[in-house]
Amino acid sequence: MRRIISALLLLALLLSGCGGVSKEEYDAVVRERDALREELQKQQEKSPGTVTVKVTGEFTATVRSLIPDYETDDETPYMAVATLFQSTPFTIYTGELTKHLEEGETYVFEVEMSRYDIITRQEYESGTLLNPEVAFSMYPFLYISNFRPAEESDCGLDSVHLAYEACET
Repeated sequence: MRRIISALLLLALLLSGCGGVSKEEYDAVVRERDALREELQKQQEKSPGTVTVKVTGEFTATVRSLIPDYETDDETPYMAVATLFQSTPFTIYTGELTKHLEEGETYVFEVEMSRYDIITRQEYESGTLLNPEVAFSMYPFLYISNFRPAEESDCGLDSVHLAYEACET
């Protein structure tokens, strides 16, 4: 019995030292981040009419249909055909969240971008690309991070709340 306990204690001590990131790996990642930040600043200096942004926020839309993403799987629905209040239909990739959506129901979709994108200063100031119908085709790194059923106060003309988050370099 003592041997088993001793062996388990020794194993726990050995495993507790495993994992984590070594100082060398951390330093390498920090150097890479700094190099990418410097490259981004150089690009912005070359083209002062651009802004590096992420799109964040939420919008309310009614799911009209659930369809497959024919590029990856032509049977399992991974996309939703949705409409904003009094608008034309557009498609959004909803991935694994699709199985929780129901056709004909209205939801508030939360939007995130997995990385920053570069747009013109005019687009940034006017906000013309902050319409979900346009944004999903313009920003390939934009995705639905979450959703919830819409309440009465979420619907109507003021149902799109997307915004640009500018990159601080």
